[in-house]
Amino acid sequence: MIGLKQRESTKKDTSIHDEPRRNAPVILERAALHYDTAIDYSADQSVTIGEMKIICKYCKALRYIHESTGLCCAGGKVKLPQLLSPPDPLRSLVSGIGNVSKHFLANIQKYNSCFQMISFGAIHIIQDNFMPTFKIQGQIYHLWGTLLPVPDADYQFLQIYFMGNSDAEVDNRCAHNPTVKRTIVHELQMFLHQNNNLVNMFKIA
Repeated sequence: MIGLKQRESTKKDTSIHDEPRRNAPVILERAALHYDTAIDYSADQSVTIGEMKIICKYCKALRYIHESTGLCCAGGKVKLPQLLSPPDPLRSLVSGIGNVSKHFLANIQKYNSCFQMISFGAIHIIQDNFMPTFKIQGQIYHLWGTLLPVPDADYQFLQIYFMGNSDAEVDNRCAHNPTVKRTIVHELQMFLHQNNNLVNMFKIA
């Protein structure tokens, strides 16, 4: 009986000690860098910002219930020009109508990777063991690199735009993204060469 009472007393003590941990206010400063699985972050009121159903009376933008007013248009002081529909083939690809568009939207990140002009870098990347997440310290930068590859090297990033052979460009873009469709890559490639100001500026330079 004594042992049973001691165990019950220990259980009560443990639950009492755990209660403040569950109800204590969550310290969110640098919480992403020191995540604690024992803390229920979603229970903190400062994390819950409500539903996005408030409509700004000036610009008609949607905002969250607890979101500060004026963030969207500064109370009507900021007025942006109306967005125009993108030209084809981009318009039809993002429409969501048809199998081709649905495939494109489902793989849009891979298509974006096919046409990236620069690579990403950082001064110091910390990777915890084999976790898929990493922390970046110091300055973040983007690498342009040379406009032509070194001898016996493959074209990559911005260099692909200077190959001078449309079919070879498509082959290079699709080589590292086997799930993309060649016809879509070819259409987007022609579109960028004709309409993208950055591509034209680099090619003229």
